[in-house]
Amino acid sequence: MSADLALHNAELVTPKGRVHAGVAVRDGKIIAIGRDADLPAADETIDCGGRPVLPGIVDPHVHLGGGVPYEELCETESVSAAIGGVTTLLQYKRSATSLLDTFEKERDIAQAHSSFDTAFHFILNSMAQIEEIPQYAERFGVRSYKFYMGGYPEGNPIGLVTVSDADLYEAMARIRELGPYARCMVHCEDDSLVEHLTERVKASGRNDLAAYTDSRPGFVEEQDILRAIWLAELQKSPLYIPHTTIGAGIDAAREARERGADVVLETCPHYLALTIDDQRLAEQGAGVGKVAPALRGEEDRLRLWDGLRDGSIRTIGSDHVPLVKTGAALWEEKPGFAGLATMLPVVLTEGVLKGRIELEHVAATMAENPARIFGLYPRKGAIAVGSDADFVVVDLDTERVVGPDVTRSKYTSAFEGMALKGWPALTIRRGEVQLRDGEVSVRPGSGQVLRP
Repeated sequence: MSADLALHNAELVTPKGRVHAGVAVRDGKIIAIGRDADLPAADETIDCGGRPVLPGIVDPHVHLGGGVPYEELCETESVSAAIGGVTTLLQYKRSATSLLDTFEKERDIAQAHSSFDTAFHFILNSMAQIEEIPQYAERFGVRSYKFYMGGYPEGNPIGLVTVSDADLYEAMARIRELGPYARCMVHCEDDSLVEHLTERVKASGRNDLAAYTDSRPGFVEEQDILRAIWLAELQKSPLYIPHTTIGAGIDAAREARERGADVVLETCPHYLALTIDDQRLAEQGAGVGKVAPALRGEEDRLRLWDGLRDGSIRTIGSDHVPLVKTGAALWEEKPGFAGLATMLPVVLTEGVLKGRIELEHVAATMAENPARIFGLYPRKGAIAVGSDADFVVVDLDTERVVGPDVTRSKYTSAFEGMALKGWPALTIRRGEVQLRDGEVSVRPGSGQVLRP
């Protein structure tokens, strides 16, 4: 039995531990794991130099849109994904009408233009769409649905269309019936409070980054987390809370799980590494750090690391938004920033190399857990015979200052100018090398659309 590719001299990292071994790949799948000498001969052999090899990163939280042609984003963000060690991502898709009418076209574009593998979540904003959930699941295999809480159908202060508690309650009943891997996903920020506080802070004349956080402080997130959990428990619906920023959210989810609720928390690299007091962001302009939910203070940041370490937070998502910050004033700037290329280096720099978490936590929260939760495991998120040959070989000694020359992106990064240590040296997706020592070689159209 011969192989297409073999990785030798590797430290394979999984959530259960590390082992010095090699891996053989054929037809995009792992066919053998063992001592280098025992692996089959391969057309290409790569010496990993004893460096850590993790499963390819599975990013559960990506937005590709915002006015740029979707086919263009599938190609440009494939490059960012390869640089960041991301081999699989889950994208949010929305429509002003029925997704039965719009999604197939976008799915086909992703298949034709991306080089990452991808699955999808839907963002729903009306009862008409909620009533179509069973059809979305049957026709497209989509079982995870996101809602913005608040009940402002005309849009909230940052332009997001929200749903009422009644809508969410009914959606949870339908999602509950979808079976394995079904998830109700809730963006937790109370709209009425945000609108009130935004107007008050604006009237004060403040336009610093802390002013934006004061317009949507931690308690507006906490209130919606508590309410989402309450509704999910009433409906016995699995709940997924993306981009958690506050320690109080960890406490609420832990207490709910102790009562038997199925609640999963996600956080993001920017909440793990940045705060409202970041001087670098202040120098670049407050709008660069504008994101929803807002950046918090140091106490919440450290609580998030505790949550990752003890398993209270199960996933890390980039919340990647391909957005160019315009330099407009804080209140006019759009929230969000690019994060695919930097998500793993941020977690390695601030987490592993500072002793807050181990590489095993990275393999769990950035590969295995998201793959399990959304029905892609063990095809994705695993280093195991039969799994897709998705790997990221990490160089923990490489340090780079984030900028367009590093991320290869025209989209703004909140980490620009920040030195990050620990970067992918190799990114391999289904046995195909996409990044090798800084050189990207992605092929548009080589990605696959996945169903749970």
